[in-house]
Amino acid sequence: MHVFYYWKSFDEDLKAGRIGWLKADRVKLGQMRDRSPDRIWAFRTPRGRKGELQLVASMKWADKASVPLAKIEANAVIFYNPKDPGSVRFTESDTDQRIAEVTAMMRVQFPKAFAVNFQGDNGMQAMDGDFLRRFEAMVRSYPSAPLVATRGAEAPAIPAAATKAAA
Repeated sequence: MHVFYYWKSFDEDLKAGRIGWLKADRVKLGQMRDRSPDRIWAFRTPRGRKGELQLVASMKWADKASVPLAKIEANAVIFYNPKDPGSVRFTESDTDQRIAEVTAMMRVQFPKAFAVNFQGDNGMQAMDGDFLRRFEAMVRSYPSAPLVATRGAEAPAIPAAATKAAA
């Protein structure tokens, strides 16, 4: 099982160094933990495109913090490992075609979440079964780069499938 997470402030959080955790609804987080999630797929609304979704990142779920964290002001949090080789940001997911295909697939799977604009616990959904297999096949060729830049030059964008094969 994987997790759909609506990450409204993706760019701001990365720039500010707020990595390794995401705010979560306590009840929903408990439901997700009970199902032993593997990955978190992060989405946001592209600027100026209300009602649409852009895939921005995929991260390896963690049961505890894997990086030093500043004081967290949240009732419940999801941890992920930002340094895991499988934790990536998608570098070309902002094209009209990719936004349209991600939006179409998610709108069919999570109509209630779309209806309330991913507010509250609607911003976190379980992804599994045939839906997850179809989603992964669709995004397998999306170019990606490490979620957090390593020292030196930024790594070149590579298809997400290559990252998963290495993991």
